[in-house]
Amino acid sequence: MKSTMLKVSSIIGLMICLACTQSSTEETVLKNTTEMETEVSEQNYQTVKVPRHNYGAWYCPDNLRGFPPVDIANWKNVPVINGRMATEEETKSEASLIYVDMEKFPNAKTLDLTMPQLATFESPYTDREEIIIVIQALNIDNDSVVGFRYLNGGNGSARLGEVKLLTDAEANKIEKSKFFTHSFVISATPEEVKEAMTELENTGTFQTILESSQPFKSNWREQTNVNYHYPNTGEKTSTYTDMLFGNFYVQNDYQNFTEKFLVTQNELTKMTILEVVCGPFTDDFEEQEALLLQWGKQVQLLSEKN
Repeated sequence: MKSTMLKVSSIIGLMICLACTQSSTEETVLKNTTEMETEVSEQNYQTVKVPRHNYGAWYCPDNLRGFPPVDIANWKNVPVINGRMATEEETKSEASLIYVDMEKFPNAKTLDLTMPQLATFESPYTDREEIIIVIQALNIDNDSVVGFRYLNGGNGSARLGEVKLLTDAEANKIEKSKFFTHSFVISATPEEVKEAMTELENTGTFQTILESSQPFKSNWREQTNVNYHYPNTGEKTSTYTDMLFGNFYVQNDYQNFTEKFLVTQNELTKMTILEVVCGPFTDDFEEQEALLLQWGKQVQLLSEKN
């Protein structure tokens, strides 16, 4: 591999890019390294070491505004660019991830694939098989790399050989499901919102809301780092809770479920935005949607009472 760099533009300044770094110009520069190691926090987080290549291997699961969740029934409808390399401006949209400087990589080209492509990816971050939507496939210095978006929101990249492209028959067998996604605008500080979501003393306030779905075990709060729990998750595979780039982010991954909570603040209005993504839900989507809207309203009430 050559040590030259490939520039990847992102649509949003705030991203959890555990395998890449971000400059003040909102461009990600991917360096030639052989492995990455994530930062270890004191609670609910483990070190992750994974091989990486020159042209990606970044992980941005909280890029929910740039690449929002996609219900499986709609995966073919995501915007893409086919038959040519994306411009730098186009990498600031939902249609692409990777911008290649053709002066530095004159032989770079697109692969003979029509986007989007549904695929699976064995994620070293969530420790499970992820369903992804491939929206770019490129060959750069004889290395084939794909850019993709996660069904549950956010984006990433990998070598082509690290993903499995699904046939139409395989894609059609995937159970139809939906994601809950909503932004709550709260007149409180991010710290107050964080406390409402996570402090154990607030657990009882959420108990009645959560039990409206089905009875919970008395120790349900011991199984999660937030005052929310969906009983049909399966076993937990990974968890993340921390402050990154001055914003609070929680992501819990289970065998059958992912929940994401991103707390940011609008610098102009000073209002706090709580972005919530949970799913996938199947037959109980409408019930869980109503519950999560109540849950978010309760977070808002607790946060604003101070």
